[in-house]
Amino acid sequence: MSETKSIFFSIGISHWKTPIDVREKFNFSESAIDAILKETKTLGVESLFVVSTCNRAQFFAHTHNAFILKELYIKHSRASEKEFEKYHFQLSGDDAVLHLFELCCGLDSLMLGDLQIVSQIKDAVKYASNKEMLDGYTHRLMQFVMQAYKDVRTDTAINEGPASVAHGAVLFIKQRYKSLKDKKIVLFGTGEIGETTAKNLLKHAHKEMVLINRTRSKAEAIANSLGLRVANIEDLEKELTNTDILIVATGAMEPTVYTKHFKGVENNMLLLDLSVPRNIEPGIEKLNGVELIDMDQLNNIQDETLAMRRKNIPKARTIINLHKNEFFDWVLMRDLSPVIQALHEKLHRYRTDEIEQQKFRLSDEEIKKANKLTTSVVNKIANQATEYIKSKYRHSEEVVKMMEEMFKLKQ
Repeated sequence: MSETKSIFFSIGISHWKTPIDVREKFNFSESAIDAILKETKTLGVESLFVVSTCNRAQFFAHTHNAFILKELYIKHSRASEKEFEKYHFQLSGDDAVLHLFELCCGLDSLMLGDLQIVSQIKDAVKYASNKEMLDGYTHRLMQFVMQAYKDVRTDTAINEGPASVAHGAVLFIKQRYKSLKDKKIVLFGTGEIGETTAKNLLKHAHKEMVLINRTRSKAEAIANSLGLRVANIEDLEKELTNTDILIVATGAMEPTVYTKHFKGVENNMLLLDLSVPRNIEPGIEKLNGVELIDMDQLNNIQDETLAMRRKNIPKARTIINLHKNEFFDWVLMRDLSPVIQALHEKLHRYRTDEIEQQKFRLSDEEIKKANKLTTSVVNKIANQATEYIKSKYRHSEEVVKMMEEMFKLKQ
């Protein structure tokens, strides 16, 4: 048994405690993640994957050397150590494992049951694996987590009905306006969130919807399938002069909409920024007639879908606990396997030593029979002992110490 056991950790910030103006400073770019993985590998961390989304930035690590995680987190972010200390959380052991299960099963999402995080975590795990920063423990943990995710999705209604950032944005718009028939909508950014928002808005009558994207061809592909108009990014200022609702989800690391874009705007306008870091320049809300809504404000949206999903939380937790306990059982057996292997080897060594001492008394045929008979007997004794150790070890490690002392397994 190893004297120093590695522990599973999660360290980071999330939407639950960290406001958006701080959260956007902890957003890790791909180059930053590369640097983090490379550095942790040289420092002896067994396993690490980094999840960086609009709602969270977290390290998930399996290591016996956790103190360096904090230093690396601060080093590769744009936030100060003071901000980190104020807003970060750190989970270890069983708590960190449970958190990963709940995160992948939609219980920790901004919108309850939003399972977009699953693909983001899978991508992060695959990326770490390609960089040789995923150990056997974490790989096996993710297998149990993904099975829990599949069962929660199949056996509960926690992700049924529309409930996502895009859904929250449309709900907010519906609550703000009785009708959209006289409203022009500009959607800047046609990634996954932007496309979903456009499709959701199409279910409600509106005056006009215009798509803009940094890569025009991508906007055109979506617009053609939905029957919408596309404008060039250079024409954003012109389009805004008679726009009622602007939705921005460009996914950039810095603002893409600035005060200068509102020079000719005279009518009231609702702005929704669906990105972290924010893509609408802070301070625009000071302009006359402009109302700016960010991701944190969308968190307060309530509707029947979310109410229905909440009723499924107990069942989802039951499924999670089942798979979590199966994983913990696997960990116990994995940690126990060196002791069991040592015990089997010691018992068979007793057997072979005894036969060796008696060889001069036996013929070759008798030795063959003795080997076959004693092997069978020792295997039965070893298997019976193994079952006893396993059953007791689930509740206490004392049985391992007893076996190690009794058979002198550490010598």
